[in-house]
Amino acid sequence: MAAGRGSKPYRFFKIILPSTMHDMKLKIPEKFVREFGNELSTAVKLIITSGRVWQVGLEKANKNIWFCDGWKDFVKYHSICYGYLLVFKYQGNSNFNVLIFDKTATEIQYPLSVNCKLEDQADIMDLEDANISIHYKNDNEMSNSEELATKHVEVKEKFVKKIFSGRSSKGKFKMSRGRERAIKAAKIFKPKNPSFIGIIKHYNMSSRYMYVPAGFAFKYLHQHDQIAKLENSDGRQWTVNCYYKPSSSAMNMGRGWIEFARHNDLAEGDVCVFELIKRKPVVLNVSMFRVVDYDIPAK
Repeated sequence: MAAGRGSKPYRFFKIILPSTMHDMKLKIPEKFVREFGNELSTAVKLIITSGRVWQVGLEKANKNIWFCDGWKDFVKYHSICYGYLLVFKYQGNSNFNVLIFDKTATEIQYPLSVNCKLEDQADIMDLEDANISIHYKNDNEMSNSEELATKHVEVKEKFVKKIFSGRSSKGKFKMSRGRERAIKAAKIFKPKNPSFIGIIKHYNMSSRYMYVPAGFAFKYLHQHDQIAKLENSDGRQWTVNCYYKPSSSAMNMGRGWIEFARHNDLAEGDVCVFELIKRKPVVLNVSMFRVVDYDIPAK
């Protein structure tokens, strides 16, 4: 039977709570179970964006269904922890496509294989920078309590609905014309080597760090404390320290980042494309798309 009773694929999402990690099983929403529970077999397939397929058994009791056998291995392999958000898109025939978002609401791009060639393209866009910012200044601020973990559900619900709806932002989330153009130019720009896009936020300057998408870090920056060099268009280089965030698969550029940002006159709203041009040592060429250069008044 096709998903959605002939309509679009049915989606639901789950916030990973401390109880989920403790029980090592994930309950499927009751509304989904009412609609599709009878057609689900005793095991389902979870398919992530890398194309890898996981078979997970189902536990059924009192009209409730949980992902159970194999779920622990799925969580462990993908380094999923509490605060993560998982989006399930049901394709029918007990198959689910799964998107995995970390604590910054950024989709994790898992590699197709461990041995990746430098020439492989890896355009990664921060979802936390997609017109809306959901960012924890310090992961340690999240305690292990169920109550605090659930406080973020409503915010992330709005975030996911925004992704699916495709509607433009209003009010305080509306981008300036210059920023829109800068982002568009950065997306059109296609480096030959693996790359990711970063949009400069206030905290990037005040807190002196730049976020590295988890997928890019997992694929190309393997060491726990990675020294890298940032290179501008003039060939000048600045050394930065890259480190993994506590209890997260995401990475930050820390010491050295603010010197690079200030020497290159980066400002809030500017867009940077970080291109991996050398792996040993790691060198990232940074192409900068400045809001001031694109902020042309409409005629």
